[in-house]
Amino acid sequence: MRSLITGILFIFIAIIGFAQQDNPMNGLILTGKHHPGHDWKKTTPVIRSALEKGDMNVDVSKDIEDLARLNLSRYDFLVLNYNNWDDPEGLSDASKKDFTTYLKEGGGLLIIHFANGAWHKSLPEAGESDWPEFRKICRRVWDHDGPSAHDAYGKFTVEVTDVEHEITEGISDFQTKDELYYKQVGDEPVGEPLLVAKSADTGKMEPQAWTYRYGTGKIFQILLGHDAESLSVPEVQQILRNAAQWSGE
Repeated sequence: MRSLITGILFIFIAIIGFAQQDNPMNGLILTGKHHPGHDWKKTTPVIRSALEKGDMNVDVSKDIEDLARLNLSRYDFLVLNYNNWDDPEGLSDASKKDFTTYLKEGGGLLIIHFANGAWHKSLPEAGESDWPEFRKICRRVWDHDGPSAHDAYGKFTVEVTDVEHEITEGISDFQTKDELYYKQVGDEPVGEPLLVAKSADTGKMEPQAWTYRYGTGKIFQILLGHDAESLSVPEVQQILRNAAQWSGE
């Protein structure tokens, strides 16, 4: 009898495993516009490829208003690789509502690099696009009217902090070629930084990634990811996969 029960339990576990393999996580990359120095047409395929190497299904939207048109509940996580640099109209009320509802109800979000400057009053042609609530969703933003800046694009070392987190588990310090952001603005609380790098400009170790929650939604923000080369670093790609897995669980 014991062997029969053990056999049934083994089959049940195997079925669960196969079901999990047959139902990978689903993600949506939101892009289509960006700062002219951030070529979304080149970076988006790299982000998508990195995530799909983790056996995830990843769709791409090139229209930010798909936030209101698509059934976001189909997706375990969203990736924001977007900035409305030259769009003063901003996000529609319907998209704002569906975006915030998705997150508050447990949806995941990855915010990459200068996506943290989206919908901000300091954009050159901000117009009506300013969206204060986004500063609660994205808690460290690029403020053109404030101190925000970055080192000249170049090589530097990214250090993994001592904070224990599944996003950086197994990741060692690594070299990259990127823009090292510093003095990002925000008062909302964020977790201890998961990644840091020493700025040539400030001489300080500057935080480069962290996590927090918006409602029950899990959010991962990373300041790295200026271009396709920056996003092709193996450690960065593994971090993005880990972050997607963590945020979408």
